[in-house]
Amino acid sequence: MKLVRTIFCGLMALAMLGIWNSAVQAQEGRWGIGGFVNYTIPITQMRERFSNNAKFGGTLNYVATQSTMLEVEYHYSKFENGSPAKDTFTYVVDGTEQTNPNGVSEITFNSLLVNALLFMGEENSSHGFKAKDYRYYLAVGGGIYRYKSVNENLIYPRQNNSPIDPTLVMESQVDQRYTFGGNVGAGVEGFVTENLSIDLRGRYNFIVGELRPMLFYGYDRTRPIQVLDIGAQLKFYFWR
Repeated sequence: MKLVRTIFCGLMALAMLGIWNSAVQAQEGRWGIGGFVNYTIPITQMRERFSNNAKFGGTLNYVATQSTMLEVEYHYSKFENGSPAKDTFTYVVDGTEQTNPNGVSEITFNSLLVNALLFMGEENSSHGFKAKDYRYYLAVGGGIYRYKSVNENLIYPRQNNSPIDPTLVMESQVDQRYTFGGNVGAGVEGFVTENLSIDLRGRYNFIVGELRPMLFYGYDRTRPIQVLDIGAQLKFYFWR
């Protein structure tokens, strides 16, 4: 009987191992798509010019291994009504506070990134693709950014006449560049069903670029461009 129990336990262990390996293999090679909305917070010098805004985008996901997911991401964001267009300034000739009623100060981003999601630890690696499962991860990535910065219809503040002439505006300042950038962050992915999940993530983004100084309005050069993201993504995974 002892030999029979030993053989039976061995067969059960092999069966359970086979089921676990099948589950792991079922995860690997799976594809998914997602859409996300982020709350974006400018930091450092970028904070002096723009306020918090939204970022939208989508992802294509590939489960490379049990502990690694690769993600191709596209996102779009636009910061409008930035300084100095929205701010008042003091006209030194007569001390009056002036505005730029037709002023434009904005920056638009489009990017294509490749990110890696690393599920650290055995527990995080083995969880997922079951309803109510959740797992934590670290994220790192980078890619190509296109940004366009526009400042136009801003009144020239160093005039000598009184009152100020609002039609005397500075030359438009437009910067449009393709450049590189990266991001690092952390998040948690929780599964609603075996192929539908909600991904909550926070991350730091830096872009190798700059916004030119606007010395007449007291703004120094912004370099590099840095923002924080906090957001949610809905993912749908396909069976292989």
